[in-house]
Amino acid sequence: MRARRLLDLMHRLRRWQNSPALAQLSACNLSFSHMRLLHLLAPDRIMAMKDLADTLQITPPSMTALTRRLVQTGLVARQTHHEDSRIVLLMLTDAGRQLHQQLHAEQLQRMQELLAALNDAEQVQFLELFERAMARYTADS
Repeated sequence: MRARRLLDLMHRLRRWQNSPALAQLSACNLSFSHMRLLHLLAPDRIMAMKDLADTLQITPPSMTALTRRLVQTGLVARQTHHEDSRIVLLMLTDAGRQLHQQLHAEQLQRMQELLAALNDAEQVQFLELFERAMARYTADS
């Protein structure tokens, strides 16, 4: 019963998180996986596609498909490694960096609004409990 309650709260939180930046992602047919990739490259990281695929735990062909859409929308640039042309590097474009900053700012604002319903002591307790639950979850995964 508590798990169902938590799941319901998480769904409500996702619906509440609608924002202009998320609408822009949706308009470009970009998914949560695309958003994770933007986050990994932000603000100015340059990473090899293979390393990104390993981090996201997806296959190289899936990484290519994921990247293709971001390149087409002008959010990510692709270039070959200067020493090894078999290595493809990815980095955010100015548009990708701007979208990521907007997403981050909107998410931070939403979290501040969520926490504002609690007093300072409750916020500390909530965050400590959530961190403890997440530590257990990530340790079990």
